Amino acid sequence: MRATLFRLYFQGPLKELPRAPALLGHVLWWYRYTHGREALEGLLEKPLPFRLSSVFPEGWLPRPKLPPVQVEETERRKAIKNLTLVSLETFQALAEKGEEVLLEAPEVLGRARPPEPRRLRRSRVGIDRGTGAARRGILFTQELLFPDPRTAYALYVMGEAPFDLRDALAFVGEMGFGGGASVGLGRFRVEGPQTVELPEAKEANAYATLAPGPLEGALYYDLEPYWGRLGGGYVGSQPFKGPYLRTREGSVYQEPTALYLDTTPQDPPEEGVRVREFLGVFPLGVRL
Repeated sequence: MRATLFRLYFQGPLKELPRAPALLGHVLWWYRYTHGREALEGLLEKPLPFRLSSVFPEGWLPRPKLPPVQVEETERRKAIKNLTLVSLETFQALAEKGEEVLLEAPEVLGRARPPEPRRLRRSRVGIDRGTGAARRGILFTQELLFPDPRTAYALYVMGEAPFDLRDALAFVGEMGFGGGASVGLGRFRVEGPQTVELPEAKEANAYATLAPGPLEGALYYDLEPYWGRLGGGYVGSQPFKGPYLRTREGSVYQEPTALYLDTTPQDPPEEGVRVREFLGVFPLGVRL
């Protein structure tokens, strides 16, 4: 599959690597700031002409959720069970031949592994929102990811955005992705775009997704509950969107489905405002 690649280089810690729905939300708030509310509402009236993947170390993709292979050897069975990311070459083999290829895959045999951010704890003091100063008696710790700033993380794009996506990503990188941006978390620089070919089966009859997806149409999947935070101009209001269930990256679908979910909280951030979450399968063909 032909896709557009942007490389992200993280300049400091962050709470988690960007995942497609949250990163899209950041991008659409940039679009709202630069093009206006009416332009954003017009864009959301119809299916989006592009889709984002979640972010992975370059050269690695989520392991597709395929019918499992039976393994007798305990160590190998555990290695396969715990495997979440695979190389592009292993993904291609999985898409064509199924999980049997994992029996001799270098990731399972300990010969290859993706780069992993360090996980460290950082102590912080609570802030009194009334005074802006440290709040007495409030001390807490956060577990953060510290990616190597030299490691490229890949964001893939399918289709074409009706705006300069690199400008949007550069803005997000300068402001910071996700929670803690106000204290310097989630900052990155962007390189690209570049056209690349992603691995997939030649005669596919299903699709593995590189982004969280809806439950509708899922064949083999891992579920996760999710309740995202309101962002952009609504930070500081009711913090959480309405909760919902979605599939994780690597889940397999019959068709590359996409939909908007209504995640408006009980107390909307503004009167008459509806909050929506876009869930779109980023499809790579696999053969079942």
